[in-house]
Amino acid sequence: MDIKQRITNSELVQKRAIETREKIIISALEMYAKKGYNKTTVDEIAKNAGLSVGIAYRYFKNKKALLLSALEYGFSKISELSGTSPTDLFGKDLENALKAFEKIHTDYKDLHEELEGLRHTDEDVRKLYNDFTQKAIQEVYDKLPEELKNRPHSFENLHIAIGIMEDYCHHYMYKDLSDDELKYMRARTVDLTEYLLN
Repeated sequence: MDIKQRITNSELVQKRAIETREKIIISALEMYAKKGYNKTTVDEIAKNAGLSVGIAYRYFKNKKALLLSALEYGFSKISELSGTSPTDLFGKDLENALKAFEKIHTDYKDLHEELEGLRHTDEDVRKLYNDFTQKAIQEVYDKLPEELKNRPHSFENLHIAIGIMEDYCHHYMYKDLSDDELKYMRARTVDLTEYLLN
């Protein structure tokens, strides 16, 4: 076998390894969405991916390592999962942005609840979550019009706007308000967010 063929084979093996790793991560996110993190085992994730549990452990040393990798992957794909991009979040169509927030919260309700808890008890999850949040907010801020960024406290107002949207989405996710109350809250969320960012 010549050097060129060895490089090609090596590249093929590396490509397969990347694909297998991603397959496990996608399976983990699917299972977390169905059952939540705590109720999901690595065995179930491997089975859902059509792989042996041994292969899963070849790529991830334990359940938490898989969670952290899945979160990193999920955060990097948030635009695909929600149907919108952080850079479009506060563009002309705030309604679509809010629909994307609602979709993420309802599609990943169990995982979202567990992550909220893990943020307070697990330093690695807290750091990953906070790093993603800061990066996403900075990305949105960087895309805001210059005249808005030049206003006093525009960065803080963006944080407040996202907090308002998050609070509304938690009520939407838990359905702890009547339809009329949710409808009113949604309309005020849009109004307040537009006020803060205009």
